Amino acid sequence: MRKFQFRLERILEIRRYHEREWELKLAEITGKCILLENQIVLCRKNIYDSLGDRSVAPGFIDMVFFIEHELFVAKMKQSILEYSKELEVRNQEREKVKEIYIEFSKKRKVLEKLKERREAEYYAMQRKEEFKTLDEINTSSLTRKHLLWE
Repeated sequence: MRKFQFRLERILEIRRYHEREWELKLAEITGKCILLENQIVLCRKNIYDSLGDRSVAPGFIDMVFFIEHELFVAKMKQSILEYSKELEVRNQEREKVKEIYIEFSKKRKVLEKLKERREAEYYAMQRKEEFKTLDEINTSSLTRKHLLWE
C-alpha cells in the first residue's frame, strides 16, 4: 500500500511556521506583562514593608525619616502608576497579537482537518482496491479449480 501524500503539505508547513511565530510573539509580550505585574506587586510590597520601619526610640520623632519615608512612598506610587499605564498598553498589544495568533491557528487547523479527511478517504480507497484485488484472485483460483474438476 502506498503512503498518503498530501498535495498541500507545503502550505500546511508554512501555516504551522506562521502559527509558531505568532505564538512566540504572544509568549514574549505575555512575559513582559507578567514582569510589569510583578513590578507593581513589588512596589506595593515595598510600601507595605516600609510602614513597619518606623521604629525609632520612644518619645523621639525623626522628621528627616518621615520626610524620606513620604518621598519613598510617593516614588513607589508613581512607579506603580507608570507600570500600570505600561501594563495597559502591553495588554492591548497582547490582545491584538492573540487575535492574530488565533487566526493563524484556525487556518492551520482547517488545513489539518482537510489533510486528515483526505488521508482517511485515501486509505479507505486503498483498502477497497486491496479487497477487490484479493476478491479477483480468489475468484480466479476458484474458477481454475472448477475447470480442473470438470
